[in-house]
Amino acid sequence: MEMTLHAWIAIGTLAFATTMLMTRWLPIPITALSIPVILSSTGVLADPKDALRGFGNNAVIAIGAIFVVGAALRESGVATLIARGLQRVGGKSELGISFLLMSATAIMAAFMNNTAVVAILLPVGVVLARRSNLAPSRLLMPLSFAAVLGGTISLIGTAPNFIVADYYNEGGFEGQIGIFDYAFVGIPITIVGVLFMAFVGRRLLPTITTADRLAAAQLPEHVATSYEVSDKLFTLRVAEASALVGVTIAASGARNTYGLEIVMIRRASALGTKWLQPEPDVRLEADDVLYVAGDDTAVWNICEEEELQFGLADPKAVDELLGHGATLAELTLTPHSPAIGRTLKSMDFRKRFGVNVLALFRRQAVLHDNLADEPLQLGDALLVTGTPRKVRALGKDPDFALLTDQSQVEDVTRAPLAFLLLLVALVPPIAWGFPLPLSAMGAAILMVMTRCISRSGLRRCMDWNVLCLLVGTMPLGLALEEQGIAGGVAGLLAGVATEPIVIFAMLFGLAAVFSNLASNAAAAVIMAPVAARVAEAVPGMEPKAALLAMAYGCSCNFIVPFAQCNLIVMAPGGYQARDFIRTGLALSVVMAVTTIIMLSFL
Repeated sequence: MEMTLHAWIAIGTLAFATTMLMTRWLPIPITALSIPVILSSTGVLADPKDALRGFGNNAVIAIGAIFVVGAALRESGVATLIARGLQRVGGKSELGISFLLMSATAIMAAFMNNTAVVAILLPVGVVLARRSNLAPSRLLMPLSFAAVLGGTISLIGTAPNFIVADYYNEGGFEGQIGIFDYAFVGIPITIVGVLFMAFVGRRLLPTITTADRLAAAQLPEHVATSYEVSDKLFTLRVAEASALVGVTIAASGARNTYGLEIVMIRRASALGTKWLQPEPDVRLEADDVLYVAGDDTAVWNICEEEELQFGLADPKAVDELLGHGATLAELTLTPHSPAIGRTLKSMDFRKRFGVNVLALFRRQAVLHDNLADEPLQLGDALLVTGTPRKVRALGKDPDFALLTDQSQVEDVTRAPLAFLLLLVALVPPIAWGFPLPLSAMGAAILMVMTRCISRSGLRRCMDWNVLCLLVGTMPLGLALEEQGIAGGVAGLLAGVATEPIVIFAMLFGLAAVFSNLASNAAAAVIMAPVAARVAEAVPGMEPKAALLAMAYGCSCNFIVPFAQCNLIVMAPGGYQARDFIRTGLALSVVMAVTTIIMLSFL
């Protein structure tokens, strides 16, 4: 192949981008967006439209919309409800817990961004490790790897899958790559990978007894434990003869007379159990179950005087409350807050902010009794409960500062709606061939309109590194193709062997190496033309099979610790780089063998 000046510039640009992405000497968006500038200004891409093609690409639009949908699934609590269920059924066996955690992670990663899935389930893995007397290092790396494996199942599981599908679908090839066309190979990859990690790979994992990071995360469950909420939480059933039947919360006297805070109301109805927030105008009905927090003596007094049936909240009570629209958060007073020296009653705190104060932390002591009449002091920390929206609003008040990050609080009451909107994104492309970018955008818009995702969550959900990489590297992939470099590499591969199984192995290996050195999105963009040209050069090879081999290779990034999923679990698990190399290399071989065997049946 005769190399022109423009071909050398394209190769130099590739080398520059790879070096910058590996070393992070420049921010990823700067590196990515400099690529089309270089290619256009040097004449490698003569038409400026080619240099800017990434900005209007279907893959960029669809992946951006999928980021919104995935964030809405997290913020609306779909993923967290699954995670809490996983916590409840986890046993004590390391094998059982590891297998269960990896299985749930892989299933979720098939429909959500795998990085988001790891972030959601990381605290679950830590808690499971603590409850089972296991080191977090025994569970967190398998969690990360399972998310990567699960991403191979569907078109929306990971960015390389969509990039490859878009290249194939827009490239004039026969047929289309649909949402679940990856599943034929992706499901076996995931099953074999999870089984390998459960029975073999975990033997390669270190046992590191470092302090976990759950406390730093300030999760609602951890906050509840820190303030001993479960010890001061009771259930009261309203008897039919009670004087409180038909009385509003405000008039019940629970707070003003007895010093109790009603946290939630559970009510049976013909359509099932309803969970009600304790708004002042809510009227109590017979058989309502009130979740109240306060002094046990005051609880006994209200039971005797108002004919309520006393009950102790079981250990799962906090999970029940968090699973039905309530959240817990810590806040403190700002240095010049006018609330210093005042009581909650004098401020009419409940009416003003719509949240309840369950406990007060002062000088290493937790106070639960008579909080309404306790003058607040600088340095006090209050534990409050309410809906995520009201807690977020409280955080904007200049007199108080939230100690927990309420941007990550889920409103689980919207979980069913968020799940239905996920189907809006998936069903039309599967059933009627509707373009996925449009259905994903439609679902994302509905997620925002129905408040399944907050405005602050919307601003944070975009992974601009990934989107900029797509925009910047797409012109590079075109340049490598136009300058004959992709065809030259394809010719070299085809000259080594013509057996499909060997070609699959080489494409998988090249993509995996580039993915680990740079990024999986960039690897998919640059390797797609190479895979297509290899299929043209090898008689009888289907372009779809060659592109799929390359796509799965792009997802094989288990070895380096700075891959996104691995980076999230590295510090909480206490891992060293050699831990990822040892375990990740073994899993990479397993994934490669499984992929090649399955592709031979296509």
